[in-house]
Amino acid sequence: MAEEAPVPCRLWVLPARAASAEVIFRRGPSKWVELIRWDTCADAFEEGQWFHGRIYEHRCDVSPDGSLLVYFASKFSKKTLKDPEYTYAWMAISRPPWLTALALWPKGDCWHGGGLFFDAHKVWLNHHPDKAVPHPHHRPHGLRVIPNPDAHGEGFPVLDRRMRHAGWTTVQDLDCEWRGGRWVVDAPEIRRKARPGGSFVLEMRLVAMDFAVPGGPWVFRFAIRDAASHGETLLSGATWADWDQQGRLVYAVGGRLFAAEVSPDVGIVAHELADFNACRPERREAPEWARHW
Repeated sequence: MAEEAPVPCRLWVLPARAASAEVIFRRGPSKWVELIRWDTCADAFEEGQWFHGRIYEHRCDVSPDGSLLVYFASKFSKKTLKDPEYTYAWMAISRPPWLTALALWPKGDCWHGGGLFFDAHKVWLNHHPDKAVPHPHHRPHGLRVIPNPDAHGEGFPVLDRRMRHAGWTTVQDLDCEWRGGRWVVDAPEIRRKARPGGSFVLEMRLVAMDFAVPGGPWVFRFAIRDAASHGETLLSGATWADWDQQGRLVYAVGGRLFAAEVSPDVGIVAHELADFNACRPERREAPEWARHW
């Protein structure tokens, strides 16, 4: 009997809006996530902390200059389930690629939650005001915190706002309903983002919501569209894609990160930047600079 191929790690990337810095969430093995900081000018990678639990990458954001990360996490254990002080789910702000909480908001459940940076000095939390109370030992400094009286949903309210801030435009809304014990997508959500100064457009489709899919429940498909010729090229197997700060197409497939030049003459010419599949969980302590405001 042939051995099953190992499941590759899953990558999701958050870009800083005003700096050549991105934060990679590397998921895998199960219930493990690693933070990696990516300098897109030098294509240099700094591996940071591992977390044994769940970081909800679609409810996270990076400050415009890339120096801060707001993230939503949970860790289910006998200890955390009985912890009234920090609870088993929380929002935090850290210095990527490290998770040490400079600011922290105990949540106590996984409903709503998440946040994003409106700008360098304002952070929005998808928390009701009564849930947006920071831990007394982890208060925000130099930031105005804006709670959401209409807090709702899980990942979508944060993802939707962050994508719009990052230049994505929704051209078709999601049409789905719960049928037969699962979510059925009748029409995918479609977002598009044009490459600055070019005729190419990156398209992201939310085609399924399935917890059985590695990296789920949200299943995305990515393609490049040529506005001039109306041609379309699918980025086969891509789990994330975007234009980086230099205008390159960057995307992730099977735990590997690629950069590509796109032109009408030769199409997509890609090269691999990094393969993160060999990474394994290890204990790493945050450096001193990442422990303070």
